Amino acid sequence: MARVSKHYAPKGAFAPKRLPVPDPEIGLLAGMAIPADALGGKDAAQLRQAIAENVWLHFIQMSDYTAEGREARPLVLVRGEGARVWDAEGREYLDGLAGLFCVNAGYGRTEITQAMLAQLERIHFVSPFSFPNVPGTVLAERLARLSPTGEGSRVFFVTGGSEAVETALKLAKAYHRKRGFAGRYKMIGRRYAYHGTTAGALSLTGLAYAKNPYEPLVPGARHVTPPYHYRCPYCAHAEGCTLACADEVRQTIEFEGPESVAAVVMEPVQNSGGCLVPPPGYYERIREACDEYGVLLIMDEVICGFGRIGTMFGSESFDLRPDIVTIAKGLTSAYAPLGAAIASREIADTFAGADDDKFQHGITFGGNPVAAAAALANLDILEREDLPGRSRDMGAYFLRELITTIGEHPYVGEVRGRGLFVGIELVRDRETRASLEDKPLLGWLSDEFLRRGIICRADDRLSPVIQFAPPLTIAREDIDRIVTTVAETLDGLKERVGGGQ
Repeated sequence: MARVSKHYAPKGAFAPKRLPVPDPEIGLLAGMAIPADALGGKDAAQLRQAIAENVWLHFIQMSDYTAEGREARPLVLVRGEGARVWDAEGREYLDGLAGLFCVNAGYGRTEITQAMLAQLERIHFVSPFSFPNVPGTVLAERLARLSPTGEGSRVFFVTGGSEAVETALKLAKAYHRKRGFAGRYKMIGRRYAYHGTTAGALSLTGLAYAKNPYEPLVPGARHVTPPYHYRCPYCAHAEGCTLACADEVRQTIEFEGPESVAAVVMEPVQNSGGCLVPPPGYYERIREACDEYGVLLIMDEVICGFGRIGTMFGSESFDLRPDIVTIAKGLTSAYAPLGAAIASREIADTFAGADDDKFQHGITFGGNPVAAAAALANLDILEREDLPGRSRDMGAYFLRELITTIGEHPYVGEVRGRGLFVGIELVRDRETRASLEDKPLLGWLSDEFLRRGIICRADDRLSPVIQFAPPLTIAREDIDRIVTTVAETLDGLKERVGGGQ
């Protein structure tokens, strides 16, 4: 039996559309003082000024921090333990998003930080352009053994998810070119899916508003309908799934010309849109089409990997063997930046031989030994405590409790997810399924959850969804608290939708 973590015990879109303004009366730790060194030698007012004048957050309108007529109160997080974080003023929050779908093993894991410190004291950097390093080598062997890409897989390290996807796309094109098929350059992804911000990954991303400011991007991206049964254009109102969305992948390959298609790229469970879980048989049909036409299947496991949906790799949850997988986030539980593209032996061997055959690609900090040491310690924890299994069990409990408590709520269309990756789709009318498209309301939801001490995501990249992906160590009592808070917040939403704003 796996040893129980001390973090199990309870202790007491992209980015948000509006800046959080926490209620000072909620979540305050009585008598808790934040040490001065945690604030960089500054007080809260000085931090706010520096943020307003010098910081540039990602996907955030920074001018909001200096808007006249309202106090700029950014949420500055300074400490974490288990599934909880504390801000610069001592308020406690339950992190229902695991940072950004990445703190899988929880905060405050000294086992990981000690492994990083030990490696820092040995050697902190080894050039991946010239030399292997010990923790990176051990990690590559371990990941190759675990990966659904099969025995003998090879691991190309980078520093994050966007770079991992970018690497996989370049690898797919180079693989086909090495085999004499230079015309295979097109990539098929899904509408609304998010794969990263680098040029190739952004091209494959299926979100127009994210891509439009930077187009033209890398040519060749094509997009198909996601497996989104609640609003599926093929079978949303049918008695059962027809798998027409899976057949669309084959049809797109045939329409584009198989000789021009390099790869199909998908997340096991699609994040953008709110935890879109494919139906049984979906990936079998896509794998068959890829095999028939010589197209590579790349699974983007940046979020779904390392226990998030109940298995170590998300592909395992669907009995799927991809050709390449991309990983990041939960690989180190965000204790250090690290990602990778893992390729099957068949693909890797294509680049063996003469010097001209090598994969012409590299990232300075890819496979950094300190990050690799963090990943090894993190994997020890995931395996020893069976956190993927815990995610599966706690996720099933979370879904049941949400469905029981709010499943019939007038503004809830569907509760869905797998493992500790859960989405609640909001509607204006359950009968018509009319979407609750209202940006101010989503901003209010984000603020209200924060006011109640819960960090989550109120997202509108497809239909409005409240999304949860807490650390895999989260206690059942904390799941219950989230469910109660969701129910109370949705009741408050009734008044606002009804015109009570």
